[in-house]
Amino acid sequence: MERRIGILLAAGFGRRMRRFKQLLPWRGDQEEKPLVAASFDAVAGVCDQMVAVLGYRADDVAQALAPRSFIRVDSDPSQPMFESIRTGLRQVLRVDDRANVLIHPADHPQVSLETLCALLRVVDENPRQIVMPEHEGHGGHPVFIPAETVQDLITWSGDGGLRQFWRDNSQLCIRLAVDDAGVVRDLDTPQDYL
Repeated sequence: MERRIGILLAAGFGRRMRRFKQLLPWRGDQEEKPLVAASFDAVAGVCDQMVAVLGYRADDVAQALAPRSFIRVDSDPSQPMFESIRTGLRQVLRVDDRANVLIHPADHPQVSLETLCALLRVVDENPRQIVMPEHEGHGGHPVFIPAETVQDLITWSGDGGLRQFWRDNSQLCIRLAVDDAGVVRDLDTPQDYL
């Protein structure tokens, strides 16, 4: 059985929040924890290993993730998010070049286990396809990427980041409609956080 390695994208400044959002307290179904930890916990249970891509205040974010087990890699927070994705993917190749990948941002703490299970069923039925959730016509996270597509993402040179890669390679992608607003609810602004 192929391994699945999760990549948590936690390198950014979070400027629109006007506070450092990765460390904001988040209360989910259980105890309060930092937002970055809640987002990690939302997906780590379906991964064999986790990579955390850190950047701005990297040591503080790493401390907020403790005692969780993860491989830390650092990325330049002033670069577009796609560079953080590439950094994480390169680390996955160093760990296991046959592993499938799950990509998840550090500001998406509300993806439900039911949604993850539905996505994994589609992944199991379509092991060579990229699988992503969508809610009300909008693509969301996490995104599941087969091992053979990892190198294509690393070397892709188009503008528009991951979203444009999906558009240019739509034949590789399956979008699963889910009734889970958590897949599209990212916390970018103070209003989002309320």
